[in-house]
Amino acid sequence: MSAWIDIRYAARLLLKKPLFTLTTTAIVTVGLALTLYTFTLVQQLVFKPLTLGQDTHLIAIAGEFKAAHGVRQRVDPYHLNRIQSHSTLLQSMSLYQSAVRTVGQQGNEASSHKVHLTYVQWDIFEVAGVQPLLGRSFSPSDQQNESQSVVVLSYDIWQRIFAGNADIIGQVVQVEAIPVQVIGVMPPGFAFPTQAQVWQIMTQTRLEPASPSNRGGLQAVARLRPGVTLTQFQHELATLLQRQLQALPQEFAWRADVAGGYLQAVPFKLSVDVLYQHYSVLVAMMLVVLLILLLTCINVGNLLLARVNEQIRDVAIRVALGVPQRRLILQMLWESTLICCVGGILALGLAHWGMMLTNQALDEIFAMSGARPFWWTFSLSLDSVWMLLGAVLLMILITGFIPAWRALQGDINGILRDGTRGALSQRAGRVNQALVMSEIALSCVVLVIAVMLLGSSLAAQQADYGVQTEQRLTASVRLAWGSYRWNGGEPQARKKRNDFYYGLKDKLEQLPNVRSVAYFSSLPGTGGGTSHFEIQGQAAAVFSDNPMWNFEVVSRGAWHAVGMQLLEGRDFNLTDLAIDSRELRGSGSPVIINAAMARELFPQGGAVGQRIRTLDGEGWHSEWRTIVGVVSDSIHGPTLDSTSTPYTGYGLMDLRSWWMNIVVHYSGDEAQAMAALQQAIIDLDADATVHQIQSYQSLIKQPLLLIESLNQVFVAGGLVALFLAASGIYAMSANSIALRSQEIATRRALGVPDKHVVGLFIRQALVQLAVGLVAGVLAALWLSAQLANAMVVDSHSYILALLGIPGLIVMLVLLATLLPVSRQLKHAPAEALRQD
Repeated sequence: MSAWIDIRYAARLLLKKPLFTLTTTAIVTVGLALTLYTFTLVQQLVFKPLTLGQDTHLIAIAGEFKAAHGVRQRVDPYHLNRIQSHSTLLQSMSLYQSAVRTVGQQGNEASSHKVHLTYVQWDIFEVAGVQPLLGRSFSPSDQQNESQSVVVLSYDIWQRIFAGNADIIGQVVQVEAIPVQVIGVMPPGFAFPTQAQVWQIMTQTRLEPASPSNRGGLQAVARLRPGVTLTQFQHELATLLQRQLQALPQEFAWRADVAGGYLQAVPFKLSVDVLYQHYSVLVAMMLVVLLILLLTCINVGNLLLARVNEQIRDVAIRVALGVPQRRLILQMLWESTLICCVGGILALGLAHWGMMLTNQALDEIFAMSGARPFWWTFSLSLDSVWMLLGAVLLMILITGFIPAWRALQGDINGILRDGTRGALSQRAGRVNQALVMSEIALSCVVLVIAVMLLGSSLAAQQADYGVQTEQRLTASVRLAWGSYRWNGGEPQARKKRNDFYYGLKDKLEQLPNVRSVAYFSSLPGTGGGTSHFEIQGQAAAVFSDNPMWNFEVVSRGAWHAVGMQLLEGRDFNLTDLAIDSRELRGSGSPVIINAAMARELFPQGGAVGQRIRTLDGEGWHSEWRTIVGVVSDSIHGPTLDSTSTPYTGYGLMDLRSWWMNIVVHYSGDEAQAMAALQQAIIDLDADATVHQIQSYQSLIKQPLLLIESLNQVFVAGGLVALFLAASGIYAMSANSIALRSQEIATRRALGVPDKHVVGLFIRQALVQLAVGLVAGVLAALWLSAQLANAMVVDSHSYILALLGIPGLIVMLVLLATLLPVSRQLKHAPAEALRQD
């Protein structure tokens, strides 16, 4: 009964001050919603183990992550098989390799479609714990059959490409223009390991080589035995791997020196390269949001503390009348409980809305590529609800305990005798000073990181990539491997491939609305992935001291189509085709470099004629490439991405088997240009596919969309922090100064000039600023260093954040000090001294 009376009493107090109640509830709602949203996002992206409904977690066994390339190192299956054979901690394990391939129906009249295909070991679905909806799973005999390959289709591909044909099992379809037999269809939504749409069995020869080799590209997915932790298996993996590496031939001895280990075991979700690369960004995001939650608690606690200061005389009277302290604490906690519970309910709805917007954004981001991992569909889970309940409870304790402790620690006799301000000013002042310094530090961290990320993102969007993007159409062109085998660069195979590319180019350039066409392995502004290179005769003593570049291949006469210019030397021409692709290591190849390389690495001129080659630090190197020309500067990869570099070299696509992207410079209507490109592909070869057709501006923007989405969370956090900082610092400073109104009046009555009174509070504010800003800037520097491991922080944004945000906070604190002091100075000293 007494609890119900206390609840009604707290509710009446809140209803008496509707503006206060709405303000505190809004602050709680925003802080909790941002925390709940970010927790759900980060947990489902990375931290919640993937189980697929089983009792044990899935892990990945893969190569070292190469930060310069943004991908993991290729792994020799020889080692993976021996780990599987000798491990005592693994329950099951299967090998796979993801790729982009073409799939179509049997018959020349049928066109092919781009799909995400995964080459798998026979037991991949057993490891996942999911079986086909139709047909059967793979068997060991499928793996041993070298003559007839079999595939399993995803439900989406079965419906979309094969029209849900009920007789699909046993039918022959084409993968890369090679006949394969369909043996199964998986349940709806199944896309394991990440975004697979078709699964094709790998041969025994490829999966189980008899000896170490340079063949790679495979990864392993495994389940640990019940009760085994990832850390335990990581120790076992290191031990087993060390034994293997000690017995390797000398040519593979470098594998023992790989930093972090040639093979690494990680939670399966971190096998997605973009997640692993930006893991520190996700951790930083979670830390920043937790700081905002703490900032919210401090603000709400301070607002409630201000209310206690107003009601402290009533509290003192009740204590004097014998009301138990426990009862008084509970009454004060009920006020905080009502605010936090209402805020928690509203936060649940706000976070749910945020999840819906995020899913819509991801649909748009991956609409073109289809490379969205299957678990990237977000919703509020039971874990999210438990987290919210915990956060609400924590907020109740923090925001309710501070005012309750504050009220009951006062000198009751002094309060009844002297009044609120006289009896409480010194102790309350110390509490408020500590709260102000905490608020300054937390606000500084959040705002500095938000400005760094926002500035870096905007800089990447506005970066000059050295090309013209207007009236340009881009797309990926894929040639079916079965029809366009490279055969190690055999002349006829090379000719057939190049005839298609240049035939398509000529066909398009004959159209009245097409000005020029070119091919790039990755167009400027996209791609990325850097490698070390050396100049002949100028190799660095230490491998890592060699410069880094991005190496791409292009068609002949490619520059005009993207607005680049040949500055020196010559372009690629037909004479370069005399080079035998099978003998590149011996004969070398031509290369064209960008102006930055020529200017900085050959400052005296004479770049043309110099020879360079790519190195990997593991004993491998490319052929020597002779510089034949210099083109205007361009940048591959977003400037926000750590895989980007200002140095670029271009080889001739005619000599290599790389997949190419087409750029079409057109006039008139974009839709007509798209239709013309699609029709030209169909007319030339139904086994060829063109996909991801989009404007050049959209192509450059595409790699930034995901990191921009994460940055928006930081920006939202920054805006919330700015509001909390401005309102919270002012409220706490005003409350602190109000508690010292009698001190101010006494000093003025004794003849102290007003400017000295103002100076006293300004000096105290500067001390608080110094302590808070030093702590905040140091924490922000540490967080920014973690972010720099995953992305390139724009230098201008870095400086602006570290100088501008502390300056802004200084201004806020000084204003928050001057305004309340000025109000106090408007009252006559005698009037202030008469107040209770």
